Amino acid sequence: MERTVERLLGELLEQDVRIIGRTELGNSELAPVARLTLDREYDGIGRTVIAKSRRPIGGEWGALANEQLALEHLRASGLAPRFLTGVPDQLVVMTDLGAGPTVQDLLFGNDPQAATNGLLAMAKLAGKLHGATNPSFAAAHQGTFLDRALDNWPGIVTAAADFGCPPPDDVELTELARDLRELTAFTHGDFTPNNVVLVDGEARLVDFEGAGRRHPGLDAACLRLPFPQYGHWAVLPPAVIDEMDDAYRETLSGCDYTRLIATGCATWAIIRLARLPLIASTQTPADALRRRTQIVQTITSAAASSPTYPTLSAWFETLADAMRHRWDEARQPPRTFQAFKDFSNQ
Repeated sequence: MERTVERLLGELLEQDVRIIGRTELGNSELAPVARLTLDREYDGIGRTVIAKSRRPIGGEWGALANEQLALEHLRASGLAPRFLTGVPDQLVVMTDLGAGPTVQDLLFGNDPQAATNGLLAMAKLAGKLHGATNPSFAAAHQGTFLDRALDNWPGIVTAAADFGCPPPDDVELTELARDLRELTAFTHGDFTPNNVVLVDGEARLVDFEGAGRRHPGLDAACLRLPFPQYGHWAVLPPAVIDEMDDAYRETLSGCDYTRLIATGCATWAIIRLARLPLIASTQTPADALRRRTQIVQTITSAAASSPTYPTLSAWFETLADAMRHRWDEARQPPRTFQAFKDFSNQ
């Protein structure tokens, strides 16, 4: 990687560039990320850059092209690193936002106020992303689980029947599909605490492989549920979620917020319910506890957040009750992020 980055930066700057150090960031084998230290300070770049590569999956390269397109789309926004150079769909070199912390770092810490401040900065960032950036973004690829979420419905119907809870025939899928189509914005696609870096108290986004033009509620619902796709899933105090709601709404204006968040939450519940066969399968006790508490918490929160779709919301509640009845794990309280361990009941 280093020799390629040296060559690309040299071509960009029209001078020789040397890399004298490398620090690995993250732990993804498919998309390695590194901070590269340069031999000196360069105008407009600094002393370090971030390089992200993509290893082939099944003989084909992944969707790193989306990262480049998104960074170029956000170039003037100040909400993300600045794209510098790269190799299409194989390597992206961008400016370095610094050492953080990320919002994840704060949630894993022991300071609830710092974690709250980070989450509020994250919520404001979402509002800026959806309201202040040009929505006319053409992604290099579609993320099936987000862009075709309702395709999961037939499988969900089959899985739910095993709980004696088939969805009603008049569930509002047509209305939900229409809402997903009619309101679109530039969205991140993986709006989780590890992808938000704080720079002088302001939040910035990284990791845009899942970026796309889609309903903004799919990002916003990550604040409300919270973070349904996050690998370190846990819950937040309701008071903190309310503050995040307010921060997002204050930053994003000119939309029906109740409908926006309902659309996002209902869609995320459907996305997560597509995993129901896995969640219901035989598994280790630790996996069963984690997956079953999460699915019940997610669809219960989605039901409370989706009054726009009353039949669908009521069915979410019925299905959650059936899960609690069947699984001991589903009746256990969900884990709370470390920073809020003493605030579980707030």
